[in-house]
Amino acid sequence: MKFWLGWAAALAVMIAVLIFGYSQWNLRYYQGYIGDRAQLLAELRRGALQEYFATAQAELRFWSRNEGIVNSQIQLNTLWDDEGEGFDQRLRALYIYDNPHPAGFLLNLDDPGDGSAYSDLHARTHPVARQFVTHRGYYDFFLIGPEGDIYYTVEKEDDFATNLVDGPWADTGLGEVFTIARNGAASQVIAVSDMRRYGPSADAPAIFIATAIVSPDEEFLGVMALQLPTDHILSIMNYTDGMGDSGETYVVGEDLLMRSNSRFSEESTVLLQTVDSPSVARALAGEQGRMVVDDYRGIPVMSGFAPLSIGRHSWAVIAEFDMAEIAEFAASERPALAGPLLLIYALSLWSVWYWRGRKLPEELDDAPEIELGDYPEGGGGA
Repeated sequence: MKFWLGWAAALAVMIAVLIFGYSQWNLRYYQGYIGDRAQLLAELRRGALQEYFATAQAELRFWSRNEGIVNSQIQLNTLWDDEGEGFDQRLRALYIYDNPHPAGFLLNLDDPGDGSAYSDLHARTHPVARQFVTHRGYYDFFLIGPEGDIYYTVEKEDDFATNLVDGPWADTGLGEVFTIARNGAASQVIAVSDMRRYGPSADAPAIFIATAIVSPDEEFLGVMALQLPTDHILSIMNYTDGMGDSGETYVVGEDLLMRSNSRFSEESTVLLQTVDSPSVARALAGEQGRMVVDDYRGIPVMSGFAPLSIGRHSWAVIAEFDMAEIAEFAASERPALAGPLLLIYALSLWSVWYWRGRKLPEELDDAPEIELGDYPEGGGGA
C-alpha cells in the first residue's frame, strides 16, 4: 500500500509540475501574441490617421492653387482695402446678426440682397465652397487676408470678419496655422494645429490646417484654411471589432490629454482624460514597441505604442489589452488538457502496476531452487 501511495503521489506531483510549466509557457505565449497584436493595432491606427491628414493636406494644397480660389482672393483683397474701416462689422451684421437662418444654419444664406460687390462675389463662391465642405467631410473653410482678416467662412460663426493677429481668436489653433502659413508663404508650407477647443465652434475640439495663397508671380495673397472635425479621428480610434472585452485604441497629445474617447467611459474623454504612462512617454519620444504598464484606469495592460507627428506636434497612438483578459484567455485552454493529462496519469499508474506485478529477470535468478526431493512424501511430484 505504501508503495502504491508513494508512486501515485509522485506521479501526481510530476503532472502538477507539468501543468504549471505548461501554464506559464502558455501565458507567456499569449502575452507575446497579444503584445504583437497590440503593437500592430497601434501601427495600423497610426497609418489610418496619417492617411486622413495626408488626404486633407493634399486637398488643401490643390485648392489653394486653384485659379478660381486665387482670383477670388485677389478680389477680396481689393474689396477689403476699398471698403475701409467698419467693413468687417457690416459683414458680420449681414451674415450673422441679420441672417434669416437660425444659429447652426447660417451657412444657408447665399446672398443677403444688399447689392454690394462682396455679396455678389459671395453668392458666386459660397454654394461651391459649401458643397465642398459638406461632401468632403470638413467642418469649415476659410479665406484669410494677408493681414489676418478672415474674409470668408462657410459656417459664418463668430470668427467671421475678425482678425487673427490682434482679434479675439488670435490665440487659437486657427491663429496658429495662419501665422505659420504666412511665415512659410515662400514655400507654401502646410501648417497643422494640434487638437484644441475652439470658442466660435461652441468650444468643441478642432484641428486646423492652412497654407498660403500666392499669385502666379509668387505674390503672397493670403491664407486658405480648413477646420477638421474630430468625428473621423474618433471613428478610427473607437473601432473595436476583434479586440475582445478589454481592447481599446486611443491617442494622447503632448499635454498627456486624450485626443480620442475611452472605450470604457460613457462621457467624452477628449481633452479631458490624462494618460501619464511609460508607453505614452516613449511614444511621444518617438519610440514604438510594446510593454506592460498600468493604464489611466490603474489596470495592468499590455500596451502597444507608436509615435505620430501632426505638423509640429507629437501624438502617441496607443493600443491596449487588459492583462487579466490575456490570463483568462490563456487559462481557457486548461479544461481541454484535463482529459489527456488524466489519461497520461492513468497510463503511468498502469505501467507501474504492470511492471511491478511481474517478476523481473534479476528477481527470477535470485529465487531459491526447489528440488523434487524436497516435497513431503505423497506430495505433488511429477
